[in-house]
Amino acid sequence: MKHSRKNKLTILALALCCTGLLTLTFCSYHQAAKLAAAKVAPNPPIILDAGHGGEDGGATGKSQLPEKDLNLAITQMLQKKLCDSGYQVIMTRDSDVSLGNPKLSTIHERKASDIHQRFAILQGTPGAIFISIHQNYFSESRYSGAQVFYSKNDTQSKTLAESIRASIVNSVQPDNDRQLKPATSSIYLLWHAKSPAVLVECGFLSNDSEAKLLNNSEYQEKIAQAIFEGINAYLTSPSDQTSSGD
Repeated sequence: MKHSRKNKLTILALALCCTGLLTLTFCSYHQAAKLAAAKVAPNPPIILDAGHGGEDGGATGKSQLPEKDLNLAITQMLQKKLCDSGYQVIMTRDSDVSLGNPKLSTIHERKASDIHQRFAILQGTPGAIFISIHQNYFSESRYSGAQVFYSKNDTQSKTLAESIRASIVNSVQPDNDRQLKPATSSIYLLWHAKSPAVLVECGFLSNDSEAKLLNNSEYQEKIAQAIFEGINAYLTSPSDQTSSGD
């Protein structure tokens, strides 16, 4: 009987020890998980803005699709790449529509309303980064190449813009020597943005050769991939991406 009682006490002690070890292990794991989560900030939402839309066609090259369609095509390709990589994406438009108030009497008023609606999406998504996709146009046909504009209101805008610019040059346009440009008041969305915000002019529709490329789905895919890689490089960079005004 004494041995039996002794064995029971030994088994009970061992069981309590194991329970204690398991509890300690679980708590240590749980604490480590909390610490790891605290160190790795979640990725910010990404707002993709396909410029123009609806009655506002934007620029048009010779016998080519209007800018609004090219913007949407490239933006949708970019959206898929980002979503497939686990990013949260918000589209200002995902079809050929204007966001402006159709009850306004003039196209100028409706276009202004459209821009304000896009800005409302940005304002309503705290911490988001904003990428607007456009095509360029100039009176002289000799100009070509993508160019990236950035908001001066957040220091990270320039970092994001440079990441996208470098990716486009490295992957698609090796001869492109266009530099980043700070947005002026003519680019309303970037002028008023308070979080990282850039506008990508993918190329010139006024340049016949480049316009043909931009109307080619394979080339659009390359541009979308380059922009994606630029965004991804920015978001996965070990450097701090915390927004801060100039």
